[in-house]
Amino acid sequence: MYLAAVYWWTLGTPEGAALIESLGSTVDEARAGSYVVYVSTAVPAIAVLGTGAAATITALSTRIARWRLAGASPSQIRRAITVQVLLVNAVGAVAGIIVASPFCQSAVDLLVRMVTREDRSFPVANAIPAALLAIVGATLVSYFASFIPARRAARISAVHAVRDETEATVTMPVSRWIVAGFAVLFLLQQVIVTIGATLTLGSDSIGGSSAATLSMMTGLAVLAIIVALAPVLVPQFIRLWTAILPARRLPAWTLARFFATGQPRRTATAVMPIAVGLALYGILFGIITTWQDALTRGGITATLNSLDTYVMLTPAAAISIAGSIASVLLSTRARTRDAAALRVAGASPRTLIGIAFAEATAYALAATVLGLGIAAASVATTAFMLTAGGLPAAPLLDLRQMGVLALVATVALLTVLLVPALSAVRRNPRDALAAL
Repeated sequence: MYLAAVYWWTLGTPEGAALIESLGSTVDEARAGSYVVYVSTAVPAIAVLGTGAAATITALSTRIARWRLAGASPSQIRRAITVQVLLVNAVGAVAGIIVASPFCQSAVDLLVRMVTREDRSFPVANAIPAALLAIVGATLVSYFASFIPARRAARISAVHAVRDETEATVTMPVSRWIVAGFAVLFLLQQVIVTIGATLTLGSDSIGGSSAATLSMMTGLAVLAIIVALAPVLVPQFIRLWTAILPARRLPAWTLARFFATGQPRRTATAVMPIAVGLALYGILFGIITTWQDALTRGGITATLNSLDTYVMLTPAAAISIAGSIASVLLSTRARTRDAAALRVAGASPRTLIGIAFAEATAYALAATVLGLGIAAASVATTAFMLTAGGLPAAPLLDLRQMGVLALVATVALLTVLLVPALSAVRRNPRDALAAL
């Protein structure tokens, strides 16, 4: 966010505006790159911070209940969680600005090169306003991400401190259903706008940029629906496709399936950040692939630049994978107890390690399928719009980019899921029993 803010602020100076116009572009056209960077960073950041805060509250629910026993009111709990998230955000924002500062010049030159195709060095403007802009943007993202988790924490009663509460199979608060409903309405509006654009605009008026914008908005609308329904959708989806494997011959897979479907919130927080990252990869790279294929079929030799897509999506990919890792690490204590209980019950070390492999595979496959579905809706819109504009387009997905990200996410999940399994394997059954 800070690098994008520096770029945006630099173009707003008289020197920056004059230089960008001398290269055949306008300030608004050049600033479009920073808008996309913000969106592609903010979307996974909200998903990761929201799921991370939710996982933290689940892990600390007993401690929050003790606060209620000590006399804390729901409003005090809500404010405490919100302040905690904002304090962590402040530390992270300042640290991010310090880390990014040496790369300001390189980032500005790279973004200008992507817009103008000219290799020129831009003088970077005063970075203090850009730093303040980045901090404000990060604070807003963190506040929106903490909104629902803070209210969930406020609903934890003092009784939870003296009761071992089992999570229900399906947990969806009313507020989440309302958000899902608004997301469905937004998707319907996007479909109407897309169809209306093809009917009211002439074929000469529908350009690739219009198709890309509408396609991205359609994909984001589908993404919002899936994120809102994640606690219900993700565990049921895993339960559905994992039922095809035999239970008796694959005990590790059966136990992994039980852990993945028996804790809906824990599963959703592990899967959705990766699904969001894969969806953004699929949407943007799918739009480029579909658009490039349409140009080739139409006899146009222009080559679209994909470098800017890598630049804009690298933060999104890193944030999404880090978010899933963080959510799994927050549940390490509970997973260690589960592994110890299985060890006491007679599970072999091979079975415990197999559970980690199976659970990581289930999470990664679920995230990949959800990401593919979201991207498919986006590229279908792209093909529809380009065809209406006179180009012979077919919806195409860039499976290579999504495959690389899915592989990295699988390895990362497996690494953190092996920690409690190996901890239980190293102990003998007596020590494992004492750890329960």
